[in-house]
Amino acid sequence: MTLPDPRMYPRVNAANPVIRALMSLLTEREADAVKAKRETLYTLVCELLQANDHAALNAALTQAPSENAYSILWDTLRSAAEKPDSYSQQWAVPFAIPLILVAGVKGQTNLPGRLADVDAVREILKKHDIFATDADVWLSSQLAHPEQMAQVNPAQISRWRDQLQYASGGLPVTFQDAPVPLKDEGVFVRYLFGVAIQRKDALPAVKIGGQVGAWGVPLAQELGKQLQTGGVTLFTIPRVPQTWLAAQENGRVTQLETQLQVATSNALRSIRTAGRSPVITLAAHESGEIRITFCGLEDGERWEGFVWPLAPLDRTEQVVDFVRQLMVECQVNDVRIVETVQPDRIGELPFFVTAHIAPVTQQ
Repeated sequence: MTLPDPRMYPRVNAANPVIRALMSLLTEREADAVKAKRETLYTLVCELLQANDHAALNAALTQAPSENAYSILWDTLRSAAEKPDSYSQQWAVPFAIPLILVAGVKGQTNLPGRLADVDAVREILKKHDIFATDADVWLSSQLAHPEQMAQVNPAQISRWRDQLQYASGGLPVTFQDAPVPLKDEGVFVRYLFGVAIQRKDALPAVKIGGQVGAWGVPLAQELGKQLQTGGVTLFTIPRVPQTWLAAQENGRVTQLETQLQVATSNALRSIRTAGRSPVITLAAHESGEIRITFCGLEDGERWEGFVWPLAPLDRTEQVVDFVRQLMVECQVNDVRIVETVQPDRIGELPFFVTAHIAPVTQQ
């Protein structure tokens, strides 16, 4: 069974030159023409970046008529903003490390929005070759909020890439400290961010992407020590360094996955403690969300829900695959998928499908 995509995409706006070039690329089948049209799209995006026309870039992304079209346009924009020209001898690499914070406290408090000893973090990353030994790399002591990361648009990133000559001065952006507000429990994402100067034909100044290696545990321990707050149970989960735009997407997805893992653990514990057999139901809703419910097969009264808001780069099949794997790990055999898009609300209340609340049949 498959989960449908509930998102509503706009009709093709042929008056937008970026959308026109994008659709021409998507409908081309001849290999040489595909290459030429990909270059045309790339050139248009580069021109908008050089003109600092963030409004036009955002409009093109908003008008992408499908998930596939958005993905191709997004990849083109990332390439134009983040990759250097072939003739560049050196360039700046703005990067970020998504940091997932899983925290609990009796009552409420704030976790710090800044590291007390960023040099200790830098040394761990250098020791494990994430930062090259002699590279010019700057790492901020601040932990950026997702909204602060998003304030930096692709045109700014491309200017940083081309204009910054030294990392020691940091990035020309000012963020206010963003402490993490904690009440009872929560899963949060913050970003360690910095910039590295990359020279042509040199080893990577900062290793981008890949998998978390042996450095993950000591880094998590160091970050946990620096962020520890009285009365708080805290788990820190650092991800790999990524380019500025990619880090935001990875942080968003990882936060949702971790929130779902925590919600699943809590719900299954409650169901099994009551002697019930867990049933998991997934449904796509007109609001552009996937809603996941947990209930006991023998109890039609009690259930819990989790909402995954679908962002433009999300694919419903990837969310389903993640849920299926999670349920295998949790030894849940009864996973049900609703094959039709469900309403957002019935009456004044949000609508959730459970083992005991039937899906709405589309007419």
